[in-house]
Amino acid sequence: MQLQRVLCLGFSFMVIVLMSLLSLKGHAQTGNDEQDEPPKMTTEVMVTDMENNPRQGEKVVFVNKDTEKKYSGVTNKNGKFVVELPGASVYEVKVKALGESQDTQTFKIPALPENRTYGKSRYTIKYSPAKVFTLDDVHFDVNKATLRDQSYEELKTLKNYLERRENIRVEIAGHTDNAGDKEHNQKLSERRAQRVKQYLTEQGIDPDRLETKGYGESRPVATNNTKEGRQKNRRTEVHIISE
Repeated sequence: MQLQRVLCLGFSFMVIVLMSLLSLKGHAQTGNDEQDEPPKMTTEVMVTDMENNPRQGEKVVFVNKDTEKKYSGVTNKNGKFVVELPGASVYEVKVKALGESQDTQTFKIPALPENRTYGKSRYTIKYSPAKVFTLDDVHFDVNKATLRDQSYEELKTLKNYLERRENIRVEIAGHTDNAGDKEHNQKLSERRAQRVKQYLTEQGIDPDRLETKGYGESRPVATNNTKEGRQKNRRTEVHIISE
């Protein structure tokens, strides 16, 4: 028995997922009265770019839609990891990038026919991530480069991402709105970018992997004529320079 599915997303990048249940083995299922969890399917997950080159350090999460239990792994240098997934279940797949996770459509592992066991399966994700991410929950005190307490959760996520993707280099980019003096805004954006780098290096990230640049008010993403627009323009971004 084989099942193949192709999933395409409408995010800032495209993820294509191919999932094959390679076989359902014709052997008797061994009962286990001490365990109510359904039989598991051994799944080799592989993540590649669109040219089939393996992507190291990508975290993929499978979320069981009934129990909300999560199963995850991080790809090795060959772009692979192995996960055990309970069968007869529907899952949602999340690729953990910076910013929001990228969700696929749901997929279903069918229930086993009587007296059968799951064979091994292969699940391939072709993944071309965005090169620029906005750290939406990183905030500073007014006219200062002092991080607010609520910023550290997202900065920890960034640190974990850089630890997984150990070969990439990034630029930390600071931006402001147009309120106040232009030269002041330029210097403020630089100091804020440097403060994020300081946090990351204090957490063990190699400073040679981190560049900083302040753009001041020169690159707005929204109007500066409204409070909401100015808030969007006051942002910190991560630009992936090289992988």
